[in-house]
Amino acid sequence: MAGNLWGADVAQLRTLAQQFGKTSETLLQQSTTLTSAINNNTAWKGADAARFTSEWNGSHRALIQKTAHALKAESKRLLTHAEQQEKASNAATGGGGSAGIAGISVRSGTGSNPWGPDWLAKGSPFRDAWGFRGMTKTAFDLPKNVFGLATMASKGFGTFTNAAAWGRLPATSATYNLLDSATDLIGLKNLQKYVPAFNKFSGVFAESAWLFKGKGTVLEALGKGGLGRGLGWAGVGLNGFDAVKNFAEGNPEAGAWSGAKAALGVACFLPPPAGTVCAVASAAIAIYEIPAVKEFVNGAASDVADAVGAAVKDPGKFVEDTGKNLADLGKGAASFLGFG
Repeated sequence: MAGNLWGADVAQLRTLAQQFGKTSETLLQQSTTLTSAINNNTAWKGADAARFTSEWNGSHRALIQKTAHALKAESKRLLTHAEQQEKASNAATGGGGSAGIAGISVRSGTGSNPWGPDWLAKGSPFRDAWGFRGMTKTAFDLPKNVFGLATMASKGFGTFTNAAAWGRLPATSATYNLLDSATDLIGLKNLQKYVPAFNKFSGVFAESAWLFKGKGTVLEALGKGGLGRGLGWAGVGLNGFDAVKNFAEGNPEAGAWSGAKAALGVACFLPPPAGTVCAVASAAIAIYEIPAVKEFVNGAASDVADAVGAAVKDPGKFVEDTGKNLADLGKGAASFLGFG
């Protein structure tokens, strides 16, 4: 019954675990490199530089490290699932076949061929590799775009909505330029700026308006060509494929989610600041979809919902319990400081 859902492909689970582990190491390494570059930077001084350095050390870096640790934890969990799957398969078939494990199911027959019959389906080697590339790029996209939004907003609304001013941002900010260059290299965009030999193929690597040239800022932005832009549209296409597939399989909720991601992917191509805001939202979704992160966020949301529900149901008791908890916290702090 090749092609049916029977359980997890052990080799694919281990490959995915290895990819998660490598991504985690890459994120931690890049976090260290960027932290050193930002804290030791002498080219950018002033209040904006001090504020960004503080934000980087206080929150941006923590977000990258949190993502890296979540990937590492998920890598270990995948390896555990692979071992359980292998034992279950051997017990059920004497060494062949594959028995299922609750919560894990991968379409059989894909093997290790990324261009097999199901190469576009989630869980295929191609989609795993695509996800790895996307997560690596997100590690630089997110701080770059957040920093860009903060920098431009600090200059006033007129500058914030001025597309030409956004274009000058890499030249006026060493930090933004560093992050922008990293996303260019990972996204295979404008490589001729970094490898002179590629100037012969600038038409392939450079982003330039060609489809809607002269038709307005928004249409020109959507119609830009270049290898990096083509990869971006490929991501939109994959989300569109997932949406159609989910709707066809009777899963409208997942279909709507994939469709929303496809629409957001298109919006990321808009001129700044709209495209930049959408890019931040898209990166946040990518991080949220990491299983360990999603589990943590959903658990926190559930706790908040429970607390709000308790407050609505019995406001008096909620206030009483909150006051008691704060009092206990105060007593504990006083005791620690030697006052109680």
